[in-house]
Amino acid sequence: MTTPTIKQVICAVHGGPESRDTVMKAIQVALDSGARLTFFHVMDAEFLGHATVGTLRVVYRELMDMGKFVMLILCDRARNRGVPNVDYILREGNVRKQLHQQAVETGAEVIVMGKPTRSPTKNQFKPGEFEAFVEELERDGKLRVIQVSPSPIADKDLQSGLVV
Repeated sequence: MTTPTIKQVICAVHGGPESRDTVMKAIQVALDSGARLTFFHVMDAEFLGHATVGTLRVVYRELMDMGKFVMLILCDRARNRGVPNVDYILREGNVRKQLHQQAVETGAEVIVMGKPTRSPTKNQFKPGEFEAFVEELERDGKLRVIQVSPSPIADKDLQSGLVV
């Protein structure tokens, strides 16, 4: 049995320190396979539906700029590790919907994504939902999902402000 050739790897990035292991795994898969690596991040603007003050829209634009900056840093890190073909996609909307759409549209063979952790931020998945979502991505996108369990986060990681 032959292993299918990997031409495109998508790395779903949440953006917090717990994404470090996911990013490192995606870089390694791209290096091992010679595949293009695409970092993928979704900005969920759900809170804007409740905005009554224009200031929130300004804050959101700033968050989008920060998201772009983080994606550029990740691309730079991947290139420095030896991945020649790397880019990013930053989308807005529902995280699950956008990730599903990306999986189906790109024709990528692999998505690397972190397993949800208990954290002070809002989790996209309730217990038990993640496994079903992974199965859906694999089936509908005709790809393999590599799940990464994050290492414990040290206090210094939380204070650094950088993902990797």
